[in-house]
Amino acid sequence: MIKLPSELAINKVEELYQQFVHELETGQPICIDIHDVIKVDTASIQMLCALQKRLMNSDQQITWHGESRVLFESVEQLGLTDILSFSSKI
Repeated sequence: MIKLPSELAINKVEELYQQFVHELETGQPICIDIHDVIKVDTASIQMLCALQKRLMNSDQQITWHGESRVLFESVEQLGLTDILSFSSKI
């Protein structure tokens, strides 16, 4: 499980994406803990969408753990709840 930091910002995107790539290489399902997220920017959401699309190509998807109203509302405002499979969250 990858635990997201409280602030998802552009300066963390590359580091997080590398963690995701490492998880993908192990063949393990991608589970992301979003419980602590209190601030998010669009670059971070774009990175999550890119990861989700990559997973969908191999018939997988992100499993979300926890809840983050800020992340959910940001994804919803951008119209990406279906892409990120967030529609059943919060």
